[in-house]
Amino acid sequence: MKRGLLAIAVGIIAALFLSVASIFYFEPILNAHPLLIVAAAVVFFALLWYIRPFGKAISAWTKPKKVSLAIFLPLFSVLAAFSMRGEQAFLLDNNPLVIGAVYGGIFLAVAVAALAAIRFFLSFEAPTGERNVPFYHIFLYMLPMLGASLFMFIAFFPAAMTPDSLAQWEQAKTQEFTDWHPVMFTWTIMLLTKIWDSPGIIALFQIALLSLTMGYMGYLMRRFNVHPVLIWAVLIVAAVMPTSAIFSIIIWKDVTYSVSLVFFSLLLVLLVKTGGEEAKKPSFLILFLIGSFVLVFFRHNGFPVFVITMLFTTIIYRHAWKRLVPAALFIIVLHQVITGPVYDSLEVVGSDPQEALSIPTQQIANIVVNDGDMTDAQREYINRLMPLELWEEKYNPYAVDPIKFSWGDYDRWVIYNDWPGYFKMWGALVVQNPGLAIEAFLKEASLVWQINQPEDGYMNRYVTNLYHGNEFGLVNTVIHPFPTRAASSYLKVDSGVEEIIWRPALYTFLTVLLFYIAYVRNNWRVWLMLLPVALNTAAVAAAIPAQDFRYLYGNPLFFFAAIFIALLAFAPKGGGRLERN
Repeated sequence: MKRGLLAIAVGIIAALFLSVASIFYFEPILNAHPLLIVAAAVVFFALLWYIRPFGKAISAWTKPKKVSLAIFLPLFSVLAAFSMRGEQAFLLDNNPLVIGAVYGGIFLAVAVAALAAIRFFLSFEAPTGERNVPFYHIFLYMLPMLGASLFMFIAFFPAAMTPDSLAQWEQAKTQEFTDWHPVMFTWTIMLLTKIWDSPGIIALFQIALLSLTMGYMGYLMRRFNVHPVLIWAVLIVAAVMPTSAIFSIIIWKDVTYSVSLVFFSLLLVLLVKTGGEEAKKPSFLILFLIGSFVLVFFRHNGFPVFVITMLFTTIIYRHAWKRLVPAALFIIVLHQVITGPVYDSLEVVGSDPQEALSIPTQQIANIVVNDGDMTDAQREYINRLMPLELWEEKYNPYAVDPIKFSWGDYDRWVIYNDWPGYFKMWGALVVQNPGLAIEAFLKEASLVWQINQPEDGYMNRYVTNLYHGNEFGLVNTVIHPFPTRAASSYLKVDSGVEEIIWRPALYTFLTVLLFYIAYVRNNWRVWLMLLPVALNTAAVAAAIPAQDFRYLYGNPLFFFAAIFIALLAFAPKGGGRLERN
C-alpha cells in the first residue's frame, strides 16, 4: 500500500515537473494559465503510469535492441526537442540551473511520449500471412483521396500554377526545352494537352496518380491482413489533411515526383514483406519499372535516390538479383540515353549548376554579412561574385533566390570558370567560420529539420490560382462559390497548430519513430523501406533553395504508410505482440 502511494506521489511530482518544463520551453511560465499546467500534468501522469510496467517487456528484448533503445531514445528526444525550439528570449534570461532544468525536462517529456508510443504500437498483435485481395480493391481504397482531390479541382478549377509551372507550360507550347525543370514533365504536359488543351488535364493526371497510389497502399495493407477499419481510417485522415489533396491540382513536377517516391517505397514494403519473393512476379516488375521511371525522370534528385536504394536492395535481397539487377540497369541505361543523346538531339538546355549551390552560397553570405574571418584574397574573390556591399541587402537566411536571381549583380561565371577555386575558397571559409557556416545551413534547411516555423522565417505552403496576368491568358473559373469558399477556409492557416501541421519535419520525426517501432518488432531490414524518403530528405537538405512545402510533399504522404508498417510483421523474422498484458 505504502509503495503504491509512494509511486503515485513520485509520479505526480514528476508529472508536474514535466508539465512546467514543457510549457516553459515554449512560453513564459508566469503567463501560462494554471489550468494548462494542471492539464499537462494530468497527461504526463497518465503517460508515466502507462509506461511504468514497460520495463519488464524491454528486459525481454534481445541485447542489440536494448542497446538500440539506449541510443535511439536520447538521440530522438534531443533532436525532436531542438526541432520544436523557438526563440526563447524569455527563457535564456533565467538562471543557468533553471535553463538546464527546462531543457532536461523537455528532453524527458519527449522521451516519455516516445516510449508511450512504442509501448502502444507493440501492444498490438502484428498481422501475419497474406490473403488474396481482388485487384479492384485499389479503386475502392482510392476513393477518399479521389473525392478530396476532385473537391479541390472543382473549388479551384481548372488548376493552380506558379511561374515555375508556366515555364514548363511555355516549353510545352514552344518545344524549346530546358532541363531547369525535368523535361519529362514538360513532355507529359505536351502529351496530355493534346487530349484537352487546359491545365485541368494535368491536374486530373496528378489526381489519378495520387489517388491510385493511396489506393494501392490500402490494397497492400489489406493483402497483409491489416483490419479494414484501420485501413479506411488512415486513408480518410490522409485525404482530409490539408497537406494532401490540394497539391494534386497544383501543376508542379514535385507532386508527381513525390507520389512516385511513395509508390516506389510501397514496392519496397512489398519486397521486404515477402522476403524478396515478390520480385519473381511479372506484375511486380511491371509496377517496379513504372514507379522507377517516374522517380528518376520527374525530379533531378530522383536518379541518385533510385541508384543508392537499388544498390542496398540488391545486396540485401541478392537471391533475387537476376530479376532486380536487370530491371534497375534498364532504368539506369534509359536515364543515361534520354538525358544524354536524346537531350542533345533535341538541343535541351542544361539546368543551371547554381541550383546545387544553395547551401554554399548561403554560408558565404552569412559569413560576409556577419563580418566573419576572411582573408583579403577571399574578400576579393567574393567581391568578384557580387559586390561586398550588396551581400547584406540580398541575403535572406531562408532563401537563396534573392542572391541567385540577381542576374545583373551576381556573376556566377566566376564559379563556372574555376570550380576548384570556388570550392577551395568556400571550404576554407567554412573551416575559418564553423559557427556561422552551421548557422547558415540550419536556417536554409529549416524546412527539413525544424518543426516550428522560425519567427523570422517563412514557408510557401500552396497556391490555389493560376498565376495572375500570365501571357497565356489562363484564368480560374468559379464553378460554384460554395466549394471555393469552403476549400479556401479549410486550407487557411490561422493557428499555431495549423502551422505545425504544414511543417514537413513533424512527419519526418513521426515516421522515424514509427520505423524504429517496426525495427523493434521485426529486424533491421525494415529500414530499407525508409531509405528512398530518407535519401530524398537528405538531398533536399543539401540543396534546398527556399522554404517550399512541395519539396518534401512525399514525407507527410509516406507518414501514413509508416503507421501501417509499424504494425506489420515482416519476413523472415516477423514480430507479433512484443508486450503481453
